Amino acid sequence: MWSNHFDSGFHFDDFPTIVANQSVQHLSNVPRFFTNPRISSRDADTAAYRPLLSSWFALDYWSGGAKPFIFQSENMLWFLATLVAMFALFRLIPGINGFAAAFATLLIAFHPVASDTVNYALQRGVLMGSFGVISGMLIWIVWPWMLPQTLPLKLKRVPQHGWDEYLRRNFRRLEAVYLKIIHAPLGLYLWPVIPALLAEPATVVFAPILLAYILLFETKRKARHIIPAAVVCIGYWIFQLVFTRKLGEFSRVPALNYWFTQPWVAMRYLFKFFVPVHLSADTDFAPFARFQEPLALAGYLGVAALVALAVVTSRKKQWRAVSFGIWWFLLALLPDAIIPGRVVEADWRMFLPFAGLALAAAGAASTAFEGLEESRRVVPLSIAGGLAAGLLALFGWATFQRNAVWESEPTLWRDAMTESPRNGRAFMRYGLTRLTAGDAPAAFDYLSRAAVVTPHDPVIEINLALAYGRLSRSADAEGQFRRAIADGPSYSPAYSSYGQWLLAQNRLQDALEMASKAITLDPYDLTGRGAVMDLLAQAHEWAKLKQFATETLRLLPDDPDGQRSLQVAQTGLDQVPKAETQATKEPTVNNYLALSVLYYQAQRYEDCIKAAREALKVNPNQAEAYANMASAYHAMGKLDETIAALREEVRLNPNLPSAKNNLEIELAVKAKSGH
Repeated sequence: MWSNHFDSGFHFDDFPTIVANQSVQHLSNVPRFFTNPRISSRDADTAAYRPLLSSWFALDYWSGGAKPFIFQSENMLWFLATLVAMFALFRLIPGINGFAAAFATLLIAFHPVASDTVNYALQRGVLMGSFGVISGMLIWIVWPWMLPQTLPLKLKRVPQHGWDEYLRRNFRRLEAVYLKIIHAPLGLYLWPVIPALLAEPATVVFAPILLAYILLFETKRKARHIIPAAVVCIGYWIFQLVFTRKLGEFSRVPALNYWFTQPWVAMRYLFKFFVPVHLSADTDFAPFARFQEPLALAGYLGVAALVALAVVTSRKKQWRAVSFGIWWFLLALLPDAIIPGRVVEADWRMFLPFAGLALAAAGAASTAFEGLEESRRVVPLSIAGGLAAGLLALFGWATFQRNAVWESEPTLWRDAMTESPRNGRAFMRYGLTRLTAGDAPAAFDYLSRAAVVTPHDPVIEINLALAYGRLSRSADAEGQFRRAIADGPSYSPAYSSYGQWLLAQNRLQDALEMASKAITLDPYDLTGRGAVMDLLAQAHEWAKLKQFATETLRLLPDDPDGQRSLQVAQTGLDQVPKAETQATKEPTVNNYLALSVLYYQAQRYEDCIKAAREALKVNPNQAEAYANMASAYHAMGKLDETIAALREEVRLNPNLPSAKNNLEIELAVKAKSGH
């Protein structure tokens, strides 16, 4: 069933968050994950505040580099730990016997939806969050009331050695200490919850799920005892929302449309629990445009019916496990239902809610059989056992098939195109896999289809523009880049990708403008920063390059382009002192001319002119010296001095067309100005 899980590679948002994210490649960045959510991903759209998850990725990267096997193994370990905790918790829920707890746990273990969580390295946060919720519930139930309420030591009537005598004399005192320890207000149940919050903010559902448990089952503790959990969970959730409010703004579904759709999404999830078909790595289910759409109304009624069922089943003690499972399902959906995301539904969002449905299903079966007389249970139990085994076998086979889908990017996106034919990004991503494989015509075909299926998507348009560039269709490429900017005016990659392409076309000024715009929108846009650094290096503007590279490394200390550019800038700056020393030691024409050029590149225009004049002192007939002087005067805006220097250059080298052209241009400028 899970044997082919370890063949899975990196997928989807794993690339910007793990593979291409330089921050997770160095353990030194761990403290920064807690203070700067932007570095959790290379792309702003996929960045989030999950500092413990990012730190764990950094640890994985340190232990084995970007090897998918390391990350997939870690995911499997968290999955198994979650299943163990799940069984232990379910076994303690009133009305759930051992067989029902095992069946509910196996439902989750064998369910194909788990494949879309476990095979996706980035969704380790979902697994860690689920483990935190379930472990916190487990500790709440066990500690302290399921522990012995007397010191679990047996006193012997006749002491046989000193220890027995010590216990006899001090038993009451030791028992008092023991009771103080187990009843101390340590909040042990929150210990697994807090780190889980740092890995997955949706762990906030622990508080409402705990409240549901207290209202349904608790006899010793009241609803007010949830206050510490509520303060921790809700307080952290609000904090991380404020901290990340600007991340992913561009790609979020409009809030009202998102909320209209969520009740029906809950119904779709409910259906997929029982019939796990049409799973997709990237859904094509679109948000509803209006509140009163038929499916939206059906969603409202469906959720209302589930709430009513949870209320009705809570009234009878033997059915409260079913009620708790339904409440678990609904409450676990809330975090993703409240905060709009890039899509209205996702397979991995079902993982923790499905634990509630599994509990409800197992509780219903367990209660139904408990209601039968013992003599009449044999045949129904045999039938139910066979059906359960068949269902688990069917789910296990489906999980194995689903794991095969997650084996590679081509297999994943080929399946996504089939299951989500109205999602252009699925076609785009499959097209990119063909481009990686060297099949440019096929890649272009899929990217073109993506633009038709999902028009006005800047991500698709950027990739289609790059495909046009591969085919040397420059006009079409530029048109697509401009469409991407028009459709995503606040989307920095639209500008930085265009800037990088313009740089390759040697349109330096336009490239600088686009790259600078990208950095204004997102200072962490590495594509834009790389383009600016390349442009500054080509212009030999070493001081500016050094300043920009230093700024880049302040934001991203591990950026290799920033490190390289800083070295190049420093080398360029060091050339000037070397050239000055050389000109002092050997005052030749060539040394002065070389120094003059370096001064110009460093924007030290007065020094450029002085060095050129020193060259003329050695040889008054050097046209190159006047050319350097003309360039410096022009940069300083001194028109008359520029013309004078160009005239001398033309006089000394009348066969140089560029000098004549430059002189004509400057004379025309002077004539136009009226001087």
